[in-house]
Amino acid sequence: MAFLKRTDINSILLLILLYGVTTLFTLIGATWAKSPFIFWFHDAPYTLLAVLSYILILGLLWDGFLIFLGMISELWHSLTKNAKAAYITIASVRHIRFFTCGLPSLIIILATALILLGTSNITLLSLKLLDGYTDWRDPFLWQIEAPLLVWLTSLPINATHWDYLYHSGWLIELFALFVMIIISRGSNIVVQFCTSFILLFYIGRFLGLLNPVMGPAFFKPDLFAYLDGTLTKIAMTHVANIMTNGVEEAFLKGGMLLGGVSAMPSLHVSMVALTSYWLAVLKRWTLFFTVPWVLLVWTATVLLGWHYILDGLGGIILTTACIWLNKQLFHFLKNFI
Repeated sequence: MAFLKRTDINSILLLILLYGVTTLFTLIGATWAKSPFIFWFHDAPYTLLAVLSYILILGLLWDGFLIFLGMISELWHSLTKNAKAAYITIASVRHIRFFTCGLPSLIIILATALILLGTSNITLLSLKLLDGYTDWRDPFLWQIEAPLLVWLTSLPINATHWDYLYHSGWLIELFALFVMIIISRGSNIVVQFCTSFILLFYIGRFLGLLNPVMGPAFFKPDLFAYLDGTLTKIAMTHVANIMTNGVEEAFLKGGMLLGGVSAMPSLHVSMVALTSYWLAVLKRWTLFFTVPWVLLVWTATVLLGWHYILDGLGGIILTTACIWLNKQLFHFLKNFI
């Protein structure tokens, strides 16, 4: 394992530890509620392959562009014969290429994806609890936000653009993670991002068990008729079928498509806010791009009816809490990582 440094090994061991802890808590909850539990969903290999392929394609495009830029620059320099002029070489761009970051980053990304798939067990647990233990909390949130949501849904909204933004969330997330790897160059920021991301999803899912919220489009579908024909409407129909058919049927759907309904807090808003934070830790100027991104995603979740406005606020609070927890975790483990 010479290609792995001690810090890389420790980072991977930390993810394994997180996987063990999160899996144990989920298993305890599933056992108590007599809900199905599975360590390895049948679609996990396809999910991991999709994540790996996407990152590798980004890496090939980025490194290919840099090498091409170096070749053109070297050729131009040789033609102009200006020895004193500074120019880009293939060797000079090596330090900002993706594949020079090494294998550990890819291992960490795939391990994180696998751990996040385990949250599908929490969706199964949520369905089980809704079968007799808990009730939807939408009436409470609707009472607070009804006037504003009624006004918003009365506007001439083009749902298509917001639909693209919302459903491209994971592609943008992985692209942001790719950028993070390029900028960080072997620092522990990537593993800190991944651990805080895992904490965010597991804590957020468990909070959804205690406070189950459908979302306004599920609670008041008539107000969101403009969603007909969109990908959001198709996804909502899929989710509604899962909720209607019960736990045993949902168990067969696989992990990737088993997001279920967990509106409060909004994990969509949480994950983009968390990514915005870690990119800003690396480079403060990224906030010029990521803050509008967070606000647009928050807006999309409301206009598409996935979330109440307060769900997004809950997501921001969850992000802040997970960043703090992550810092405490790494402070405790600073002598090991």
